[in-house]
Amino acid sequence: TEPSPVLDLKAEYVGVTSVNLTWAVNDNASNSYTYRIEVVNGTSVRNLTSNVTKAKITELIPGTLYNFTVFAVVNDDETEGISIRLYTKPSPVLDLRAEYVGVTSVSLTWAVNDNASNSYTYRIEVVNGTSVRNLTSNVTKTEITELIPGTMYNFTVFAVAADGQTEGEGVSVRLYTKPSPVLDLRAEYVGVTSVSLTWAVNDNASNSYTYRIEVVNGTSVRNLTTSNVTKTEITKLIPGTMYNFTVFAVAADGQTEGEGVSVRLYTSKSQFL
Repeated sequence: TEPSPVLDLKAEYVGVTSVNLTWAVNDNASNSYTYRIEVVNGTSVRNLTSNVTKAKITELIPGTLYNFTVFAVVNDDETEGISIRLYTKPSPVLDLRAEYVGVTSVSLTWAVNDNASNSYTYRIEVVNGTSVRNLTSNVTKTEITELIPGTMYNFTVFAVAADGQTEGEGVSVRLYTKPSPVLDLRAEYVGVTSVSLTWAVNDNASNSYTYRIEVVNGTSVRNLTTSNVTKTEITKLIPGTMYNFTVFAVAADGQTEGEGVSVRLYTSKSQFL
């Protein structure tokens, strides 16, 4: 077998089910060559041919190790082959969602359909503004801790093949962590038909918060919202009646609420009864 005139075999593109190979030839007679490309995965062997110094190989299995060998064919004789080994990219993960959203932690789950997925690991990119953190998981779920309360995060999950390097396309979910419960909730004023409440918040993100105030009297429930001020006046109350007031901090999405904090009190009795 003649030495191979094929040089510089490389993958110009690696996809989920396809790979583009290119190579060079150091022979003046190369315009008369054809090329055999042997595609090996485990015990599976497939042969392709090309008349040019490149080939697109399709119908590959995601996240799987392949050995590609290129032989130059000259007058029905083959030279030695030159090989490259690489993994195809894993498919993107499926059904990424938050199973739990807390104040400083989030639990994510996802699924994978690839046959090779039992060899995968996962990279989880955690982005908040300009802050980027990377975590890894060997299973299709992860708990991410040390998050900032009431803050928007972008979580992106990448499946990683068994070489620890070849990554699939990332799939993302954006969400807010829950605000912390409000602090020091108290009634600053209690009147006959109105109550003034105040509270405090310590979260760094609190300048973007709004607040929901739940006003409960027996089976009657009323909800009020405030802008980002930590006080409210509640009117149209019944004299001499017990109320339960619960304040929830709400993140900037207008939906993600912290745990409620409550105060129970009676309005004043009317002087004219």
